[in-house]
Amino acid sequence: MATKSNGSKSTTSLTALFEKAVGEGHGEVGTEDLITPRIQIIQALSPVLQKSKPEYHTDARAGDFLFTGNNTVIDGEKGFLFIPCWYDRNYVEWNLRENGGGLVGVHPADSDVIYRTERDSQFRDILTRSDGRKTQLVNTGNQYGYLVIDKDPFSCVINMSGSQLKHSRAWNNMKRSQFETGKKGKFNPPSFAYFYRITAKEESNDKGSWYGYNIAVDSMLSGKAGKALFEQGREFATFCAEGGMQPQLAGTSSEKTAIENQSSKDWE
Repeated sequence: MATKSNGSKSTTSLTALFEKAVGEGHGEVGTEDLITPRIQIIQALSPVLQKSKPEYHTDARAGDFLFTGNNTVIDGEKGFLFIPCWYDRNYVEWNLRENGGGLVGVHPADSDVIYRTERDSQFRDILTRSDGRKTQLVNTGNQYGYLVIDKDPFSCVINMSGSQLKHSRAWNNMKRSQFETGKKGKFNPPSFAYFYRITAKEESNDKGSWYGYNIAVDSMLSGKAGKALFEQGREFATFCAEGGMQPQLAGTSSEKTAIENQSSKDWE
C-alpha cells in the first residue's frame, strides 16, 4: 500500500536546502544583464491601453501606474509608497516619433551634446547626426528607490521628463526640506528615511491634457521593519553612487523596450 509523504515537511526540507545554496546558479550575471523595473504613468495613448499592442493590459486605465517589474497596474488615485534612494539626470536620445521612434542612447547630464541641438517648432531639442538623421534629446530626471507593495520593497526607477520634470525638481526640493531634531540640533535626514505617497493627477494646458505625478511626504520609517528598509536604502544609494546603474543607462537592447518615450508629452 502506497504511503503519502508529508508535503509540509518536504517543502520545509527543500527550503532549507535552497537556503544553503543561496546565490548559486546565476553565473556571471551583472547589472548590464538586468533590466531596472520602472514605474510610469499610463497616459491616454500608452500602448498598454491599445488592444492591438503586445503591451496591452486589460486592467489598465489612463491615470493609473504601471510597474514593469511584474507588469502590475497600480490605482492612480490610491497611489503607492516609495522610498527615494538616489537621483541623477541625463539626456535620453530618441529617434523622432514621425520616423518610427525608438531609443538611440543615453547621455550624461554634463555631456556637451545638448549644445549641438536646435529647438524645432514643437519645442523639441533636435540633434542632426553626421548621416543627416535627426533625433531628439529629452532632459530626464531619474528617481531611484523602493516601491513598497504589501510591505515588500521592490527596487525600481521613475523616469521623469517633459512636463513631468518639474515634479522631479519639486520632489528634490521636498527631500532637502525635511528636518528632524537630533542631539546636535536640526539636521536633514537621508532621502531614504521617509516614505513618500505618489498619486496621479490630471493636468492640462492649451496643447492638451495628461496625468502628472503628485508627490507628498507620507511618514518617517520606524520600527524594526523601518530599520531594515533604511539599511536597504543605504545600500542601494551606495550602489548607485558607485556607478552601479550606469551599465543599464547605456541603453542595452533589453533596456530599449523598458523606457517610455514621453517626447510627445513634452508640452511644458
